Amino acid sequence: MLYTRNTNVTTTDVATMVTIPSGYVAHWTMLFVSNIGGSTNGAGVYVDKADTTRIDILGGGNISAKDFLLIDGNAVFVLQAGDAIKAYTTSAGDMEFVVTFDLLEQPAIFVNFNGS
Repeated sequence: MLYTRNTNVTTTDVATMVTIPSGYVAHWTMLFVSNIGGSTNGAGVYVDKADTTRIDILGGGNISAKDFLLIDGNAVFVLQAGDAIKAYTTSAGDMEFVVTFDLLEQPAIFVNFNGS
């Protein structure tokens, strides 16, 4: 089932948008970031993997006031149980972060994925 989650970030604190629940995987297909504030601000989005590795999707790039960034259609990020999508801004402002993902029951474990 498709889900959309939005988070409004007004400080430089990292906000957890969604954490994939146990027993599920997510196919993340859309990221929309809107700067609804009055001045240019940097926006960052990353995946905090369950194994504590970090995958930077958007690394703090500037978005002009009243402008937006849309990533959709050609990229699918597969998130595992315990992975979290996190968002932040580089300075206080008013940024809206929106993600759309398909939440699916976790398939059987692929035991030889690492080549062994």
